[in-house]
Amino acid sequence: MSSSKQPAVFIGLRYLLAKRNNRFSFISLISMTGLTLGVMALVVVLSVFNGSQSVMRDRTLITVPHADVSATPAFTTWPQAVDLLRAQPGIAAVAPYTSVDALLSQKGYHQVTQVRGIIPADELAVSTLGHVMVEGSLDQLQPGKQGIVLGRALANNLRVWPGDAINLLVPQVTAEGKQVSTQMHHFTVVGIFDVQFNIGSDLAYVHLQDSEQLLPAGSLDAAVHLRLKTVDINNADQQVVASLKLLNSELPGPQYHGEDWTITEASLFNALRLEKFMTWLMLMMIVAIGAFNIISTLVMVVAEKQADIAILRTMGAGQGTILAIFLVQGSMVGIIGVSVGAVLGSLVATNFTAIASALEQVLSPDSLYMISSLPTQWRSSDVLITCGVSLLISFLATLYPAWKASRIHPAQVLRYV
Repeated sequence: MSSSKQPAVFIGLRYLLAKRNNRFSFISLISMTGLTLGVMALVVVLSVFNGSQSVMRDRTLITVPHADVSATPAFTTWPQAVDLLRAQPGIAAVAPYTSVDALLSQKGYHQVTQVRGIIPADELAVSTLGHVMVEGSLDQLQPGKQGIVLGRALANNLRVWPGDAINLLVPQVTAEGKQVSTQMHHFTVVGIFDVQFNIGSDLAYVHLQDSEQLLPAGSLDAAVHLRLKTVDINNADQQVVASLKLLNSELPGPQYHGEDWTITEASLFNALRLEKFMTWLMLMMIVAIGAFNIISTLVMVVAEKQADIAILRTMGAGQGTILAIFLVQGSMVGIIGVSVGAVLGSLVATNFTAIASALEQVLSPDSLYMISSLPTQWRSSDVLITCGVSLLISFLATLYPAWKASRIHPAQVLRYV
């Protein structure tokens, strides 16, 4: 640090920490507190958002594929494609499935839903559906047994439990979309799963072999999709591109198509990202309030210290030195407030579930809705962005008062002393 900067830093810190005139120190403390609360609130709220979005994403991906590959007019090579894709780096597992819309009915209750045909062992490799089974298991879907597994919401709407029989009505349509007939099929409920989320809660699963009877004769290959589980879900789009390139080179013929979860569920997660950003923007107003306090503090300090500034100017201090003195004072308020807020916010965010549960025990010990788990996910990127923007706002708040101080003319001040 140059010699001209050293006295500026020393004097700026002295003004900030001066004990003789406590009113400025008190106002500076208020400014620091505002910044601290703002940054802490931002870090905690963003961590809760991250945790909630992570849980929502994981529950969505129970029934939504990381990536999906299909072919037109028919996926006749799907057994070979399964083997090829399983050996591809970045893909953890592959499972074939079919999908058909059907009307499920039982004792006067009806609901239209999507019925998927799966191979249980393969499906368990690509999803955590087995972990959310509340009745029965996927292994009970045996070929030829006409078993069906329902989502909790669908089972509740139909008032069925494992062991109950239900009817599936599947319309048969032509290529032009005209319905030509309706076939009824009888299945027995063998399991119920609960994803605790709207997406996928009304799905139904049958064995892939049993799903052939729900499709037009000989159309299984045209209806088959391959569900891919990627090692890194954030690179699912790249895996789709690589998979299509591999299939086109190794198994040419059909027209292959693919999409990943960021496309199929784009509206949901884009809305969540927008909500997170708008929340961050609104809470940043707390930081702005703390920054305005810095402006008022420095303006009063400049007004109070005009004589000191004039003396420093007559002793050879330039405008740059005076500017640096007040920049140091205001910037230190911002640095201390933001740093303390980031540390406290990180501590609260990483222990938020325990803190929330303890507060509920104290404030409402007889509540029936105790917080058992409130997910949070602390991310260094959120903290760094929040701290960086907060420090920038704090620095900008010091510019005007510091500039006003540097423009004070010693002669105009000292002639009234």
